[in-house]
Amino acid sequence: CKEVGGMERNNEFIENVEFDETDAKPSKHPDYHDTSGLDQETVKNEYQEVQGKPQSGKVSDTNVYPMISTPRGMTMIINNGAFQPESGFNPRHGSDVDVQKLANLFQYLGFAVSVKQDLAQAEIMESIDAFKQQFEETIVDMCIVCIMSHGSGGNLVDIQGYEIDVEEEILKKFYNTQCPALQGKPKLFLLQYCRGGELDLGVEVTSEFRDALPVDRLKLQRISKLPAVTDFLIANSTVPGFVSNRNMKYGTWFFQCLVEVFKENAKDMDIRDMFDQITRVLNEKESNDSSRRKQTFEVTNRGFYKKLYFNPDEVLDEEYKNDEEYENDDDTVSDKQEQNKKGFKKRVREAWKALVK
Repeated sequence: CKEVGGMERNNEFIENVEFDETDAKPSKHPDYHDTSGLDQETVKNEYQEVQGKPQSGKVSDTNVYPMISTPRGMTMIINNGAFQPESGFNPRHGSDVDVQKLANLFQYLGFAVSVKQDLAQAEIMESIDAFKQQFEETIVDMCIVCIMSHGSGGNLVDIQGYEIDVEEEILKKFYNTQCPALQGKPKLFLLQYCRGGELDLGVEVTSEFRDALPVDRLKLQRISKLPAVTDFLIANSTVPGFVSNRNMKYGTWFFQCLVEVFKENAKDMDIRDMFDQITRVLNEKESNDSSRRKQTFEVTNRGFYKKLYFNPDEVLDEEYKNDEEYENDDDTVSDKQEQNKKGFKKRVREAWKALVK
């Protein structure tokens, strides 16, 4: 996908015109420098296999997915940021910001988190298989897979530029027929890559919008067999045919919105309501260049018929808020500069001790 530029600040997000890109083929814009400055080894080491604290939640309602296991579930984050020269793709500058914020978010929500960086096709498949195997060995309530890379022809690409059919090669591995351990359990897939080369330039509003009337969801009756595919939510950062935007300093537009909405609402809002909120926030975003670029993300529901509340622990909730306040006290510095601040490493160690107790 091409790398294009420009976003103004919306809802505490700061973007600069020269720092916005898209996850597609190489940019024809002038040379740029990576300003994320994140320590990849720190991200890899600190966010792998972190156990969440015991948490409580309502499980008596048959229309609510249980979320009481310790950890709540397991999350795998795969981020391809550095591409080999022969791939024809530029580095995804700023993607490490997404990794850090997503790992932090899902720790806060009580998940064990593993992070994989810069993988070839075979390594991606091996990582997915190993991750799936964990659910045969550990009983948890939820599965989350986050994959970030460039895209080509509607497919995900590895660091060598080879295309991967996400539907056939990844999603189907978690169907009820192939992953019995996750039958009846929620599975969330967050996919960040371009699904085409078209830019969303928006459209001028010619009349006022009206809210659609709510539609009651059909009540599902108890059945003796499960369909082959149930309990899937698949969130794509963009719709088929369009690019997906990424800020080199603050991460992708989609994950900026997702982390902010989940952080504020996961304690008491159903996941699909949070996706509605993310839609509203993302709809407000617009590049600050002459094209006034926009973006729409897509959520696919495959038999995901219950409410899902993450029910984060109150203690973790307070720690997470304190941590966010610290990170944002000077949002003009790079993350590397932030890590060099006095007392930062001590705060990280203390936070991790609290998480793994």
